[in-house]
Amino acid sequence: MSQGRRMAEEPKSYKKKKKQSSKSNKLDVFFKLIAFAFVVITIIFYISVLKMDLLPGLYVTIFTIAEIVFTLAMVIGLAKKHRTYKLTILCFIIVLLLSGIYIYVTNYTLATSDFLGNVFQERAETEDYYVVVRKTSSYDSVEDIADETVYFFQIEDDVQSELENKVDVQFEAQNSLTGLGNNLLSEEIDVIFISSSQHAILSEEIENFESDTKIIYTATHEIEKMIGTAGGNSNSKYTVENGIFNVMISGIDTSGSIRNVGRSDANIIVTINTNTHEVLLTSIPRDYYVTLHGKQAKDKLTHSGIYGINETVTTVEDLLDIDINYYVRVNFSTVVELVDTLGGIEVYSDYDFTRGNYHFNKGYNYIYGNAALVFSRERQSFAEGDNQRVKNQQHVIEAIIKKVLNSSTILTKYTSILNALEDNFQTNIAQSEISSLVKGQLNNMSSWTIKTNALTGTGDSRTTYSLGSSYAYVMIPDSSSVNNAKQEIKEVMGE
Repeated sequence: MSQGRRMAEEPKSYKKKKKQSSKSNKLDVFFKLIAFAFVVITIIFYISVLKMDLLPGLYVTIFTIAEIVFTLAMVIGLAKKHRTYKLTILCFIIVLLLSGIYIYVTNYTLATSDFLGNVFQERAETEDYYVVVRKTSSYDSVEDIADETVYFFQIEDDVQSELENKVDVQFEAQNSLTGLGNNLLSEEIDVIFISSSQHAILSEEIENFESDTKIIYTATHEIEKMIGTAGGNSNSKYTVENGIFNVMISGIDTSGSIRNVGRSDANIIVTINTNTHEVLLTSIPRDYYVTLHGKQAKDKLTHSGIYGINETVTTVEDLLDIDINYYVRVNFSTVVELVDTLGGIEVYSDYDFTRGNYHFNKGYNYIYGNAALVFSRERQSFAEGDNQRVKNQQHVIEAIIKKVLNSSTILTKYTSILNALEDNFQTNIAQSEISSLVKGQLNNMSSWTIKTNALTGTGDSRTTYSLGSSYAYVMIPDSSSVNNAKQEIKEVMGE
């Protein structure tokens, strides 16, 4: 009886062991698959980090060794059979956590690489040209102005030819841009041909110009692409490679494509010395009365942007007697989209003032994109005019930097920030040069000293190259202010 019972029990025990063995084999296969997936995720993560090319050689070596050792440890912990599954389960938990982190970081690094690849390349600048008529005019298309006389002020011959190829017209020049606009509104002439920058100037200088006119044709013209470094001084010793250099930040007054030229509303020279770890921000008022380098004629600095970033750079080089081999261009869309993406910024206002639908209190104000743009552009509300506008622009930059460096902002809005900047940011700094700067900082992790300076002047009314015989508000440079700026820049550059 007992023997028969034992014979009956043996198959049950065998089945139980077989079932346990089968379960164990499935778990082993599962953990091996997890180990394989972790290796794949680690390789993708490793490649994405190296692709950014921001780590110094020593960091890359340490990072590589650490990744190899740790990955092997996790693979062994998951794939090797142990007495119990406690160690395997612990490795499994660690691998799950790390895989999530690796995927998260990989998303950031790939987004950064795409961003750097897109913005660190020079693109040809463009200018839109408009055929403008009165709003009440019967002309509704470019074909309607056939055989008419088209009046213009400072339009290049090749741009005129583009319109002539479209429709048969005659051209006649005028000696004043504001005169051109006023003559159109007073019905002395019927058709004008102006650039988008000139249209913006007329809308600012002549009341109701924009509302009382209409654009019936738009032509886009490509400005000759700048060759080599900004300013054209390819032999300058002041480069990223040498550790001492100047960067021109130009904030143009246009929306939409960053390729479009426009008046340079914000003009800041960033002087960097990586040897002494000093940064100097020198702001120049937009209405500064300067000599345009390429035209050899007096004009507002803001108008230099109409003729392209190279004109702005070389004009400022002449003003401050410095080399500027690098530039960064941003526009209205940059400010609006970036501030909105950040969820607003807290900006400090030195005064109470109202502009349009926006009111700003003295002290800190929490504002969004359009308000930030109004705040950074306003000058008429202040006795100091353009001098105060420069200070307000610095307040906005400071507020943006503080918000961007906020840890929660970086974690939650990083890719959104890059997307907001990508189409509204242009520079001729090479990606390899940015990599060199980042690697240098990681190598020594030194703190930086940041100083600011702003050129000053007095308001006046003068003729300008871009307006012709018409008078306009300008700021006459204060010579001591200019000389002081030159000296401060030289000190930072170690001269």
